[in-house]
Formats: sequence, structure tokens, C-alpha cells
Amino acid sequence: MTTTSDVVLPAVAANPTAEWLEACYGPGTLWRPSPESLPEGLEHAGTRAFLTEVGIPAARNGFTGFDGGGLPERGLWEADPDEIYGRRYPDDDTPPDGYAYCVGLVDDVHLMADGVSGVVEAYDPNGWDHAAGHVGCVAESVPQALAAFVLLAGFEERFEDGDATALAEFTALLEQLGLDPEEHDFWQGVLDELREGYLDLD
Repeated sequence: MTTTSDVVLPAVAANPTAEWLEACYGPGTLWRPSPESLPEGLEHAGTRAFLTEVGIPAARNGFTGFDGGGLPERGLWEADPDEIYGRRYPDDDTPPDGYAYCVGLVDDVHLMADGVSGVVEAYDPNGWDHAAGHVGCVAESVPQALAAFVLLAGFEERFEDGDATALAEFTALLEQLGLDPEEHDFWQGVLDELREGYLDLD
């Protein structure tokens, strides 16, 4: 019987390659903007390099909900994180301290990469006007976030079959990736939805 101690994170997850991402989303699906087209506010060197050298899937995975299909047309939507996360008063007109950029969607939630730190946080546009726009930390970087979605996609068949061990194994992979759900609210929410939607663990 497989236990969570037997679950080993693939080495490629720590440094996602184009080949690994395309194996999940399909050949030719990666969007790679040119360095010149990236916004100035996206200062984080690692994020800039990943976008231009590896790219983000411009495709949707129905099971995970990740959708980067709009990126080639609209580019990286720019927002003031203090405003969208409800940290700034509506009548505060001071200049933003920095910007965040949408690198994909999960259903209605925007995955926003901080332009300075590269940290990816989740923004719900339904809550921005009443200080409820921030719905959790997704990952410490864009590559880490994408790796988590690829790992989750690999469990689709097992979740649909109601395999109760799938939840524990995916959780173990998240922890090995550095995304402890107790510290990343977004993934705790994903785990709760998987439990309620696919598994009867009560």
C-alpha cells in the first residue's frame, strides 16, 4: 500500500521546464512574451526570466481550473495590490508602492504575481470593493505556482474515481514543493474543495 512517505516530488517540479508544462497543457501552448513587452513595474528578475524563457500555458485545464488562455491577447493585467486586496482606502490617491500582474486565472480568481518579490497571491474581483479581494497566498513564485497546478492535474483520474489517498498524496507533494497548506490559504481552499467535491471522508 502506498503511503505519503512513498510520494516523491519530481525533480522537474522545482524548476519547471517547457517540456514538462507542455506535457500537461499540450504542445505549443506556452506563451512567451518578449523582454521588451514586459511592463516596467515587473521588476522581479526571476519572474521576467521565466516568462520569456519558459513561458506560461496559454490554455485551460478543466480539472484544476487554471486558465492562461487570455494572456497572448491581453498580456499581463497590471493592478495596485494595495487597492485590489483592500489595503488602501478608496479616497487614498497616493502613488502605488508597486504593482502586481495577472499570470492566469482559476475560475474567477486572478493569480497575481508581485512585481517586486515575485510572490503569487490570489485576487477575487468580487471582493475588491469591500476589503475581501485577497483570497490567499498561492506560491512564492510563478514557477512554483505552475508546478503545483501540474502536480494537481496528474491526480484528476484518481479524484474522479473517489480515491481517498489522492488527497493525502497531493498534500504531501505540496509540502515537498514548499507550499504547506497551513501557510498558503489558497491551497488549503483547493484541498477543501477537492475533499467536498470528490471524496467522502467524513
